Amino acid sequence: MRRERAAQILWVGFMAWVFYAALGPAPEGPEIPHLDKLMHALCWGFMAALCLVAYPGKWRMALGVSAVHGGLTEVMQGTLVQGRSAEWLDWAADLLGAVIVVASVSWARRRQESAA
Repeated sequence: MRRERAAQILWVGFMAWVFYAALGPAPEGPEIPHLDKLMHALCWGFMAALCLVAYPGKWRMALGVSAVHGGLTEVMQGTLVQGRSAEWLDWAADLLGAVIVVASVSWARRRQESAA
């Protein structure tokens, strides 16, 4: 129970941090092709993983919240933040990261249950 509560706090905190980071100025650095898509997939995959630790077995919730959060982030970047734009491919990378994590965790749990 303590682990789930700690994961819930981390999950909500991480989602808030992602909003904060996404609504600030765009990060500067070297132009590496598609690095931003990888970062999107990693962030939203981690978000889905935290959700699965906070709410074990709630894979629909992990995917749904990740999808809505990613979509809202892109809409807010496109409408509220100067110097940023909304990109559907960023949202697709968010979803891909969440799907990969949820599918991997699901597969690992099924495999563990069948071995027991």
